[in-house]
Amino acid sequence: MAMLTQTPDIIVSGFNFGCGSSREQAVTSILAKQLPLVISGTVGNTFSRNAINNALPLLEIPKLVQRLRETFSTPGQEKALTRRTGWTLTWDVRFSKVTVQEGKGGPTWSQKVAALPPNLQEIIASGGLEKWVKKEISKS
Repeated sequence: MAMLTQTPDIIVSGFNFGCGSSREQAVTSILAKQLPLVISGTVGNTFSRNAINNALPLLEIPKLVQRLRETFSTPGQEKALTRRTGWTLTWDVRFSKVTVQEGKGGPTWSQKVAALPPNLQEIIASGGLEKWVKKEISKS
């Protein structure tokens, strides 16, 4: 089990994240910024496959997108596109569950998320499809 020494930033986006992003650079640029996770309401299919191939975990959590909009949108003011909220998210991959703490002293809630199948977990844990294939070939 890996422990993080500091809390990393993640991307939380709206709906249909990555739609039209057919190039792997859309994923590798996120990884180059050391962003370890993308959460959105929904994700485009091609972007999703490129993310798996490059070991970028994705989660679809429409409730989180809704809660962020409710909490941080101010009527009549332009929306801030980037914000550090102070919220924390814990993803229990084994039980396909996330827990969100909405800031210090704020509400905490949990919800089930789509299960990450073992074969995709293995690809991501290996560092992406290319590294997984090399590992499998070396077994022969």
